[in-house]
Amino acid sequence: MISVPNPRQPLSGNNISLHLFIGSFLLLSAACSSNRSVASVPSYLATDFTNQSRILIGKVDTFPVFLYQTDGLLPIKSDKVAKEFPKDQIIIEKGLLTKDSTFKIGFVLPFLNDNISFGGRGDVNNSVSRWAIHYYTGAKLALEKWKNKGVSFESTVWDSGPDTVSLQKRVLDDSRFLEIPLVIGPYHRDNIKYLANYAKKSGVLLFSPFSAAQNLTEDNPFFYQVNPTIETQISAIVDHVNQYARTEDILILQKDSDTKLNELFLSTFKLKGKQKDEGLPKTLLLSINVNTWVKNLLPELQKREKLVIIISSFSDEVFLNNLMQELNRESFDKKEIIVYGLSPWLNLEKIDFQLLDMLNFHVSSPYYINTGDSEVSEFQQNFYQELGVFPQPEAFQAFDLINLLFENWIKKGDFFQEDLDHFEAAQFLSAPFQFKKVKTSTDDIEKWQLNRNQKVMILKFSGFGWQKD
Repeated sequence: MISVPNPRQPLSGNNISLHLFIGSFLLLSAACSSNRSVASVPSYLATDFTNQSRILIGKVDTFPVFLYQTDGLLPIKSDKVAKEFPKDQIIIEKGLLTKDSTFKIGFVLPFLNDNISFGGRGDVNNSVSRWAIHYYTGAKLALEKWKNKGVSFESTVWDSGPDTVSLQKRVLDDSRFLEIPLVIGPYHRDNIKYLANYAKKSGVLLFSPFSAAQNLTEDNPFFYQVNPTIETQISAIVDHVNQYARTEDILILQKDSDTKLNELFLSTFKLKGKQKDEGLPKTLLLSINVNTWVKNLLPELQKREKLVIIISSFSDEVFLNNLMQELNRESFDKKEIIVYGLSPWLNLEKIDFQLLDMLNFHVSSPYYINTGDSEVSEFQQNFYQELGVFPQPEAFQAFDLINLLFENWIKKGDFFQEDLDHFEAAQFLSAPFQFKKVKTSTDDIEKWQLNRNQKVMILKFSGFGWQKD
């Protein structure tokens, strides 16, 4: 399995302001009492909220994180994390979430601020901490939306720390955590495995917001993977290509130092072949040395009238720019061309945008942010008022996930789990989540492995940005 980082669409913002904010936020968090909760709202019946006026119940707290002293212990690796929970806390048959008058939700996110003191600053350049801050702020804006509609909920947030020792000490040893029926988090793989084990045994619904890795848990109907796997992205590209391209038109290009993605593409084409005896697309493994391309790449480009190129590499931007320039030279005013890549292309900074446009570049992505949409603009403005910077994609994803969960809970209550795989949020800013049950069958015995978001969109670079194709 190949783990691909969560794609981050570049959005404008002031880095200096962000650093100043994070520094002040971390210092402020250090002073927070460990008994504070994020948003405890008095009970209001969750009935019809469409025509209710704004209900002011005080300001939702900003980033109160439960702090503990640095434990200084080494992380426990994933193959050694296991915890048995008392049997009176284990409910396997049904999740703990019910249609009570109050929706309880917990966040376990890697703020990583355990080293903060009043005389020092945290690591304001830490991308993981910054991800957590953006993610939680997006979620908090959604919580404020539902509070203003009169929905009763209780929300609590914990700093997971970087490893399972921190997770155990800060989160699972807190008795309040055992009362939370739905949790969003954590971030690091070992922490995900640890908390997934807890969810499986306790019936707590766990929504993992970041990792797209497989094999994080098994036989676990309470685990929800928010980010689609790389296999899901590849499947979306193959479906898109198969709509109009012949096998002989397709050329898969891969940097020769890594063939794993290439193998995934070929296996997916084989699985989705239009005919059983249909061949597979041609594959070329290219050296970083451009001079070698005359011998193997150019002949393949020249003999094709229609070029459908899949570039399964995305990490070496110099290599990618050289490759795109070569493709453009061969196709300019000569041939129809369309090029495909995976979602990390959205995060590349040195790629020539003009080439993306001329090559009809497409990517598969689990999110799409239409900056011209009025609701997106409103969210950006509200986010900027909170942090002084513009939101990264994870903030939009958190906002959408909270809205999906609240809408489904209000409508379905005790049947939350059973109906979530058909449920789509009425409105979303970036990610129209579609969770599906992943099941396996052995000896005619079906097992519910986990739940995974399967919604992937194909985006096309056009003009000055990415658009839904």
